Amino acid sequence: MIELLSIFFSFLILFSFSLFPLKINLNNKNFFFDKYTIFDLLFLNLTINVFLFLLISFTKLDYSKYFLFIVFTSIFFNLYNFIKIKNYFKFIKEKKFIFFIFINLIIAIYLIGNPILAWDGLENWYFKAQNFFYNYNFFDLKELKGNNNYYPHLGTFIWGFFWKNSLIEYEYLGRLFFIYIYLLSIFLICELLNKSIQIKIIILSLIIFLTFDDFLFRGYQEILLFSFFIFLSKNFYIYINNKKTVNLLVCFICINLIPWIKHEGFLFSLIFTFSILLIIKNLPKKFEVFVFVFLTWILIIFKNFIFYKYLDLNFFHGGGTEIIFEFKSFIEFILIFSKGFLISIIKYKLWIFIFIAVYFLSKIKILNIHEIVFQKFLNINLILYFMLLIGIYYNFYINSGINFDWWIATTLDRLIYSISGIFVILIILATNYVKKL
Repeated sequence: MIELLSIFFSFLILFSFSLFPLKINLNNKNFFFDKYTIFDLLFLNLTINVFLFLLISFTKLDYSKYFLFIVFTSIFFNLYNFIKIKNYFKFIKEKKFIFFIFINLIIAIYLIGNPILAWDGLENWYFKAQNFFYNYNFFDLKELKGNNNYYPHLGTFIWGFFWKNSLIEYEYLGRLFFIYIYLLSIFLICELLNKSIQIKIIILSLIIFLTFDDFLFRGYQEILLFSFFIFLSKNFYIYINNKKTVNLLVCFICINLIPWIKHEGFLFSLIFTFSILLIIKNLPKKFEVFVFVFLTWILIIFKNFIFYKYLDLNFFHGGGTEIIFEFKSFIEFILIFSKGFLISIIKYKLWIFIFIAVYFLSKIKILNIHEIVFQKFLNINLILYFMLLIGIYYNFYINSGINFDWWIATTLDRLIYSISGIFVILIILATNYVKKL
């Protein structure tokens, strides 16, 4: 019973972090964030708080005091809005929000029934979360158990932070954040559907069914990448359509959180921003887009400098600097890689729907100019990410002494899962053009 009460308490806490610092008010016609829904606003507030988590992870601030400050500030802030604004919390009565709460509770209860950590979660991530649980900071990570001190720490800070500030301080309660943000991202992307509520729930349930993997909730960080990529792609889509700088600013925050979550995150951010440069001629506000890309690259360099100075820096993650090309070896590599890639696609069947959506959208003639530009942008991303994966794994193949078949089998599927968040929006856009739904 106490564990169920702890789940409920943890979700109330997560909800309070989602209601602050920005006001949840969708009745204002002059609202700053055009085309935002309740789920977008909740995710945006959560993103702002995650950005603040990143900053305080470098300080000696007492995390429990910070936790209490945010929670009570959020309570008083929303109590004021509740009194001032009629029907301030009316969204809580909506079917979609009730469904959101229900799914959160179902997955959380499932996690409690099987709270174990997977090998990578225990060996490489748990001790980082424990570091923050005991109120140590980024600079204390150097002394931790394990030899992967070049792994980023943001996801484990969140894990340790909510673990410490839970009702009974059980480790898995810190991982409820991963469930919450995962579902929030799927709900917000499905709000782009121009279909009935019944169709929305069907598509939403399908995406959850295709992307839910309990293994990834056992201490892995891919869920965070997947979720932030969904929010990033939606905001860039809105930016292309509405040209509002605020959406580009949200993209800027999201893209610069990615490198602090997973080691390969800086490569993902580089691909995303480089793809923007390849379509910049189709964008009206070229200067601000260029500034967005330039500052992102500067912050990626800064992140790597921080790790070089205080922890470890390892660009190759088991690979090396040697460049060798032999036709026979390359063909052998392609065969192994293709097998692993196919198995990963079968495992995460969402990609089958993404490929169908890409094909469908390429054939229809009723796309508006903004959607054509956005589709071109995602197609470029798809090609570049695929080339990146080939480059990464070919480097491992020729430089690493690790069994390559094992390396492919244990890592490729998670990389593919991470970047799939960028392309979920294609399924939504394709569904909008299916007239019979």
